[in-house]
Amino acid sequence: MKVSTSFLFDRATQNLQNLQGRLSTTQAQMAATKQILSPSDSPDKAAAIQRLQGEIDRQQSHSNTLKVAMRRYQAEEAAMSSANNVLIRVKELALQASNGTLSQSERNAIAVELKSLRGQLLSLGNTQDDSGNFLFSGTRVNTPAFAEDADGVIEYQGDQTRTNIPAGAERTVQFTRSGVDVFSRVIRNDGNGNTSSKSFFGALDELIGAVETSSEAGMTRGVNDANQMIDSVSLALAKTGSDQQVVQQQLDVLDQTALRLKTSLSEVQDLDYAQAVTKMNKEMLALEAAMSSFAKVSGVSLFDYLR
Repeated sequence: MKVSTSFLFDRATQNLQNLQGRLSTTQAQMAATKQILSPSDSPDKAAAIQRLQGEIDRQQSHSNTLKVAMRRYQAEEAAMSSANNVLIRVKELALQASNGTLSQSERNAIAVELKSLRGQLLSLGNTQDDSGNFLFSGTRVNTPAFAEDADGVIEYQGDQTRTNIPAGAERTVQFTRSGVDVFSRVIRNDGNGNTSSKSFFGALDELIGAVETSSEAGMTRGVNDANQMIDSVSLALAKTGSDQQVVQQQLDVLDQTALRLKTSLSEVQDLDYAQAVTKMNKEMLALEAAMSSFAKVSGVSLFDYLR
């Protein structure tokens, strides 16, 4: 079998190119710290990487939504805890004012403090979150929940629409909260089986008026109203606390799922650097050997043999 000089050169050149190509690929993998540089390198692994990355992004999006909800719940909790403390003070003042030994001037002083507490409750009812959205306006997040008209009457301006967000498999939590669910109307019973209702701030204004006029019936009714107000805010506080627990549990689940997915992605995508260094050294030695061999072979000819 005759082997031409050009064939030997072509084979040697092709071998050098292959070795150089493998070495360049390894170096590129090390620079990128990735096993797969392009989908054509390994279509099945590229598809797995795409699928895992998409799932990680979806989990991250869900986690971000729940974190926004958690910050909102924490702001609600702070506002309602403060409102609860204010209402406890309102009840204390109502009981104090109903004491028959107090003079009118003393009751007037109590009324002044009650008006100040009313202002605090109005401010708490219009609490905003980190984004400037009103917490207790329902879905009308750009509108203050409560506003005082020209006659000094405080009215609710939000809506009672509730929006929920998913928090786990087949479970949702309330995202927006209505002001009337927190600062609820008080229910009054006249003792004869007849009931009526009064708005939260309307009942508070009647209590202040009863203290200013020393109306014993009005102050007694105000104490009962204050008890209901405390109960309504406490119930809303318990609900937001329950929602926080559900959201935190789901965030923990998402964190664990994301960690598992990222581990799987790392196994498919990330480069074993120590193994890559060993491989690169072998390829460099092979390339150097091939180049040395080619240099020797290329210098041999038939004329050298004849001489």
